[in-house]
Amino acid sequence: MANSQKILEIRLDARNRLLKSEKRGVTIQIRKDGFTLRAYLPSKSNPESNQTIQQRVPINLKADIKNLNEAERLAKRLSDEKIAGSFKWDNWQKKNEEESILLKPVSRKIGDILRRYEEYFWSQEKKSKTNSSNMNYWKQIEHYINKMEKHKILTYENILEVGNTFEKGSKKKADYAKYFLLVSKFAEIPNLRKLQEWSIETQKAYNVELEGRSRDRLTDEEYLEVVRALRNDVHTVRVRQDKSTLPAQREWGWALAAQFVFGARTSEVWSIQPFEKDGQILAKILTVEKNKKPTKWRVAGALKQEWARELNILEVNKIHSINTASEYDAKVLKTINNTYSKWLKQKSNAAFEPYQLRHAFGYRTGNMNINTGVASKWMGHSEATHTSTYKKAYDESDAIKTLKLLNQQQQQQ
Repeated sequence: MANSQKILEIRLDARNRLLKSEKRGVTIQIRKDGFTLRAYLPSKSNPESNQTIQQRVPINLKADIKNLNEAERLAKRLSDEKIAGSFKWDNWQKKNEEESILLKPVSRKIGDILRRYEEYFWSQEKKSKTNSSNMNYWKQIEHYINKMEKHKILTYENILEVGNTFEKGSKKKADYAKYFLLVSKFAEIPNLRKLQEWSIETQKAYNVELEGRSRDRLTDEEYLEVVRALRNDVHTVRVRQDKSTLPAQREWGWALAAQFVFGARTSEVWSIQPFEKDGQILAKILTVEKNKKPTKWRVAGALKQEWARELNILEVNKIHSINTASEYDAKVLKTINNTYSKWLKQKSNAAFEPYQLRHAFGYRTGNMNINTGVASKWMGHSEATHTSTYKKAYDESDAIKTLKLLNQQQQQQ
């Protein structure tokens, strides 16, 4: 008991230091076994006065580690009201309850926790309901948390009971685990470490499944067959005013061919700028790494020059162009790439996803025994990432190279 009290005091001190660093002007205190807030506030007897004095605000929470997140949220709410000039005593306590604290535990039901988490989510800095990325992220969280019945208690066992109804290795199960871990950390549920381990294993299973689908599904020749068939695909664009249709340029077919030839990420496709120098076809590509603002351009070569020429890569037709790093807009590209993926799925009978063309390129560098330093620069990632990701292809290439050398030596004897 004494140990848990000490842990509570340490964590409470950390929260108060954070509030101080953010210049909130509010501290969380423990009084009569409950949490209370302390801040400079208007007089209760004369709330219209401009003079403020240091006072306590009861928040109806038992002084417990599991209630710390809620206490911090209320402290920030009080701070925001002070800054906005909207603080009113009536909103925080009933009359004649100035020093009383109702020791009521926070509900552990999933529906109640989700409501508290939603309030916390939108209270975070840079989170706005007008931002489509923020809103889409919240909808994903809400979608998966609602997989559990709202009246159930949020526990490790209940999370696994629902989670194990999903197919092993599926994206749905991986997303379910990810979002429930997020909310469970907020709620500070028991057995959080066990939940983290389960979430990690679930993500690993998905990655293994994804790797199997994305890297071993088709051969280069099979990819080429599809790309070749779709390079000159002409579809139509509906004009809303009179519902007429007009032939579109071959923007999707070129994008597919360019991604196949240069191994770009799907987020980089619209920045590909092919050119020819000294009889060789190359391309300038904006490097777009996850969670990083794109600033650098790289040059990549077409590993199979004959494919680049057959697919008329130098004849650029694309629906969207990125010519400078500042023109990169993740929101715009998400819409375009979703359409690009749907087009490919429909036209190829779901033979593969666009990003699989990048992995095909990576394996091609190994099969052709391209220097890993050069190959990694062409693909816009580290040499360590390239070697570990495409190790199988390089191992096979080295084995074949060694066997050919041995055969030559034997023939010369």
